[in-house]
Amino acid sequence: MHTEHKNKSPAPLSGKALRIDTSAMYTGAVGAGGLPRAELDGLAGELARVHELVTRRRQGGLDAEYASLNLHEELPKSLTAIEAEAARLRAFADVVVIGIGGSNLGAMAVLQALAHGDRKPDTPRLHFLDNIDPDFLHDLLARLDSARTAVVAISKSGGTVETAVQYLVLRDWLRRTRGPSARDHQWIVTDPQQGWLRALARDEGLAALPVPPRVGGRYSVLTAVGLLPLAAAGVDIRGLLEGATASAARCDAPQAGTNPALEMAALYFLLHTRRNKRVSVLMPYIHSLRLFGDWYRQLWAESLGKRRADGTPAGTLPVPALGAVDQHSQLQMYLESPRDLMFAFIALDAWAHRIDVPLDDASRAAFPFLDGRALHDVLDAEFRATRQVITDYGHPNLTITLPQLDAHVLGQLIDLYQRATIYAGLLYGIDPLDQPAVESGKRLAIAHLRGEAKGP
Repeated sequence: MHTEHKNKSPAPLSGKALRIDTSAMYTGAVGAGGLPRAELDGLAGELARVHELVTRRRQGGLDAEYASLNLHEELPKSLTAIEAEAARLRAFADVVVIGIGGSNLGAMAVLQALAHGDRKPDTPRLHFLDNIDPDFLHDLLARLDSARTAVVAISKSGGTVETAVQYLVLRDWLRRTRGPSARDHQWIVTDPQQGWLRALARDEGLAALPVPPRVGGRYSVLTAVGLLPLAAAGVDIRGLLEGATASAARCDAPQAGTNPALEMAALYFLLHTRRNKRVSVLMPYIHSLRLFGDWYRQLWAESLGKRRADGTPAGTLPVPALGAVDQHSQLQMYLESPRDLMFAFIALDAWAHRIDVPLDDASRAAFPFLDGRALHDVLDAEFRATRQVITDYGHPNLTITLPQLDAHVLGQLIDLYQRATIYAGLLYGIDPLDQPAVESGKRLAIAHLRGEAKGP
């Protein structure tokens, strides 16, 4: 168990690598529900082929098919421009960030992960608008002072309906309350050449930053999509990219034994296709990673939730959970439901703050096991107990341990999951970058708004 001397702050660990323990994904730990190591070894040739394909499709920087895996190399060239616009945003007390899905989830997850509950000084409050909810938007505008509010509209295509309608409301609010100066309160992040938002930025002279055209929304947190609002909020965006660079270097081998993203992808693929593990639960024991689970859910589901060439479904159903909260809401189902689950836990070595459990004589008599313990000791014990019972019930699971929660480590985590997702897509034989079913839903929604749709 991780322990510290009382009242002693954790030592800084910036730059250290996260650790990945996959031992409980194999039969040696969980029995028949796991994977024999020989099956992973038997996939070595396919893994080498997939890695070579990724390497080839990364050629060409931001023009590459897999440009999303080159962001750690390419985005540092844009940081001066991003940081300049972020400095302008910091002149405001509040910044409303409008986007949906990948245009918001990544920034929301990183901001929550690195806030530690303390707002950084001299940075604006960020308000994220994603879902269309007239009551929520009404109440938000009632609390904001337009003189001290900026608006950032984010859409890769420049025409996402959910983003457009809320931006139109905010633009109208700024025009009515700020008059000609409303232009100075608006920022655009969108395609560099085309789309409604890009045309608007050109016509009205609005501040604008580009989204690389070959980077999909769910892979875009390390572009201006995520980096602009995060820099405005005081997040170390250079540290994020440096962490992604470290992860990319670590995942540069064609063997599962030396490439953690490739091993993760192979394990998920094999456990799904050969052991019928259809549900993948991500369960951090770090409260500030709650939204990271939502980001993972979109990344995994939209990238892998497709049909393979033979008509069988690819991908597992991603389920975000949170320890220790969901021990009291989902663990019963996990343990005694059909054995089609696998788990990824995320644990933390060093916390930013230590809070000891204060005990008087009566409370010490009631809870003697808490004597000398801090809150993180209790959470660590809950994590280890849950992982052990999950293992004892035969559910395959892996653990990612973060040395501490800073920008560098979070950049590693983001890159790891994005690479594992793309590797997994190639193992299934599907395109991990498109989203055909989502696009058909968007077209149908527009048909309903036009009054042209048939059906209920």
